[in-house]
Amino acid sequence: MLNELENQAAACVGQLIFAFSRLDFLLALALQNLTPTPSPDQLNPLIERLGFKDKLDCLQELVNGSEALSHQAVQTFFTWQKSADKVRITRNAFVHGRWGMQTRNTLFNASPKVGRALSGEAKLYTLDELKAEAIFATQVLNEFYEWHKKHVLNQ
Repeated sequence: MLNELENQAAACVGQLIFAFSRLDFLLALALQNLTPTPSPDQLNPLIERLGFKDKLDCLQELVNGSEALSHQAVQTFFTWQKSADKVRITRNAFVHGRWGMQTRNTLFNASPKVGRALSGEAKLYTLDELKAEAIFATQVLNEFYEWHKKHVLNQ
């Protein structure tokens, strides 16, 4: 049976996962929109095979090589990309790690690797820290949405 802290923590982790999945989809759309092709739908089988990091890396190459994007748009993307990678790392830890209660007010997220988990390697989170992670992921999503709308869709 989950206690109240675990329920609230699960809601925060869920919010981060929702933001991440929306960002992943938006990256796929950006790849379609930035790839010069008469039939963007033909890219779908390729894009669908890519994980988040691969989409991010491909998008970096397209942004870097795009003549249609301003220098400012490229720089904004590269700054944003660092934040997106932090969200990716956090999402992976949250999804693949093992969760538990450390104290009445603190949860831990342990490595999914048995050796590390048994050695006590884990990151501690208060509920406020988990909320901050979810807010950060949503902020990263919103920043990319605005960048994509301004620099890709309206070019």
